[in-house]
Amino acid sequence: MLKLITCEFQKMKRKKLLQTAFLTTFIMPLFYSLLLSDWTMDDMISVILTDNSFLLLIPLSVVIAASLFFQEHDYDTLKNLMCIPVTKGQLAAAKLFVLLLFDIAYELTGYGFAVLMCVLNGVPLEHWGLQLLLTLANGVLIWAAAMPCILLVVWCNKSYIISVILAFTYAGLNYILRINDAFLRVPLGLNLATFLPVPMIFRWQYQFHPLENAEQTFLDFYQRFSPYFVPTPVVFGVLISEALVCILLLIRIYQKQNV
Repeated sequence: MLKLITCEFQKMKRKKLLQTAFLTTFIMPLFYSLLLSDWTMDDMISVILTDNSFLLLIPLSVVIAASLFFQEHDYDTLKNLMCIPVTKGQLAAAKLFVLLLFDIAYELTGYGFAVLMCVLNGVPLEHWGLQLLLTLANGVLIWAAAMPCILLVVWCNKSYIISVILAFTYAGLNYILRINDAFLRVPLGLNLATFLPVPMIFRWQYQFHPLENAEQTFLDFYQRFSPYFVPTPVVFGVLISEALVCILLLIRIYQKQNV
């Protein structure tokens, strides 16, 4: 299995898509640093955890997953792999694990860039340890959040154009719903708000915003929103469970597709 993961990683490294995708992690922090005259490390990490993750990393994860799952069909090499023998279930698991590594690396690269900007601009590295843990955890959660859309892409088994459309539609819809009170200020339970990935991640992230020197408007919103914060074990439990269900369905669909 380790050799299969290494092989998938080597194939992905050769793709220009990966190199281009990694460059996007610098866009949002750089834009905000130029836009704002007074910013802190917490501000930069907030950009990494929200805008970078929800607007860029989720669609990138889906598009890269499509590339990983379609490449054997594109080059007609799947039959050769089946003769080794490598099962399609093992192949799918290896691809998803490589995608997990990509998501974590993407988030940590953004974190590193934020730290570098702070150092260059003389901005204090406040809460850097907590922010590092949040960034690492967020990489895992974003991977899990992308899984329903990846399942849909593999099930459709269509072109890359369809994959891109699905990816950005899914990311855009989740991004909008994350600030909608109908999905934001809802108690945990058997309801749609609890099972939508991005609103759940946002409800988990917001509780870690520092309150020092915060404006009264922010404090008022924080107090109204705080009863709906999601504990770390809950957000991981819900999203990882959803991801595992999607992975099992994805592997089953992938196995039934023609070689």
